Amino acid sequence: MTKRAWLAGLPLLGLLGCGGAPDELGVQTQEIIGGGIAARYELPYQVRIHVSGAFTCGGTLIRAGWVVTAAHCVQGVTPASMRIYAGDLRLGAVEADEQYRAVSRKVMHPSYIAPDHDVALLQLAQPFNLSQAVQPLTLPDAPAPLGAPYIASGWGRTQTGPTSDALKRVSLSITSTATCRDLVGSTYVNGTVLCTAPSATANVCTKDDGGPLAFNGTLYGIVSGFGSNQCNTFSMFTNVATYTPWIRSVINGT
Repeated sequence: MTKRAWLAGLPLLGLLGCGGAPDELGVQTQEIIGGGIAARYELPYQVRIHVSGAFTCGGTLIRAGWVVTAAHCVQGVTPASMRIYAGDLRLGAVEADEQYRAVSRKVMHPSYIAPDHDVALLQLAQPFNLSQAVQPLTLPDAPAPLGAPYIASGWGRTQTGPTSDALKRVSLSITSTATCRDLVGSTYVNGTVLCTAPSATANVCTKDDGGPLAFNGTLYGIVSGFGSNQCNTFSMFTNVATYTPWIRSVINGT
């Protein structure tokens, strides 16, 4: 996919979609800033999405047979072209805990129009075998708490290449609703987005899209967009608590 102009009318906030190509624009991008390499079994809920054999976005296991990701990651993508990988840490190696599954069904949020309601569900053709390396996260039943040490993770872009070979993680804090509204501006839709506190030293970046923002075993956010091409300011996450009822209705078949 190509670069998304998520915040129309705010040129300093050109947001990158999954698989965007900032290098083609002469912009140097960053890896997960201020983070480190994830330890084995530390993030067993993290998955990655491959389309036609190429890594495109992250995702989160929420049941053995279901993954949640950002809608912009899978817009226009057929289930047959996707593979979901879980249980591994490195893109360039096949690891003992690694599993992959085909996708049998894609469910976009019915109100998704980029950038709003940026959430989609993927049903796997066969559930993952749960293990120490592959475990789902819980969905939230309450709003994301302020002041919590959230963990974001992914294989996003680095300064020297389009991805990080190693799964990385970074601790982030989120802002108040009022601050998030001020950061996002006129395109802000109340309750649908979480914003991280602006920081040049801790952030996510392109191809971390669709991945988790987690705390205490619960998925609170989905990486949705970035406040600058350099990924050196705030980032936006789909506010999962807003969509918990919809997600449960889909995965429970109600």
